[in-house]
Amino acid sequence: MKKTKIIAVVFLALILTAGLAGCGSNHDKNSLKDNLIDGWDNWIQSFSKHALTKEKDLQGEKEKGVDAYTGTYVADYDEFNGKEFIFGRTALNRENGNHLQVSYKLTIESGAAELNWIAGSDEYSIANDSSEDTKEYTISSGDNYVVLKGENFSGSLELTVKDVED
Repeated sequence: MKKTKIIAVVFLALILTAGLAGCGSNHDKNSLKDNLIDGWDNWIQSFSKHALTKEKDLQGEKEKGVDAYTGTYVADYDEFNGKEFIFGRTALNRENGNHLQVSYKLTIESGAAELNWIAGSDEYSIANDSSEDTKEYTISSGDNYVVLKGENFSGSLELTVKDVED
C-alpha cells in the first residue's frame, strides 16, 4: 500500500511538471526537454523561497536585490540563538548568472556566531569571528544560501550579496 502511494505521488509530480512546462512556454523557441527543465526549475523555486527566514522574523533590515540571492542586510543581535537564512534559493539555473560576491562585516561582542554559505549538502564558513571581508562564490544547481547561526550572540552583521561584474 505504501509503495502505491509513493508511485502515485511521483507520477503526480511528473504530470504537474509537464503541465508547468507547457504553461507559458514558447514551443517555437525551446525544445520539449528545455520546457520540461524550465518547468521543473520554476516548480522547485516556488517551494524553496519558503526556506528563507521571513522578513518579519529577521533580526535586522533586509533590502532585496534583483532576486532572492542578492541584496543588503544590516542587523544588531542581542543574545540571539538560532539560524537566519538571509539570502538564497534552490534552483537549477539562475537567470542572472552563477557568480556572486559576498561582502560582510561581522562583529561579535559576546556569544558565538558563524556566517555560512550552504551549497547543496555542503556548508562553508564565511566567518566565525569578528571580521570584515569580500568573497566570491559560484552557485550550483540546488540549494544555495547565506545563513547566520548564533548561540547567545550579541553583536552586528552588515552583509551585501551582489552579482559579480564580468
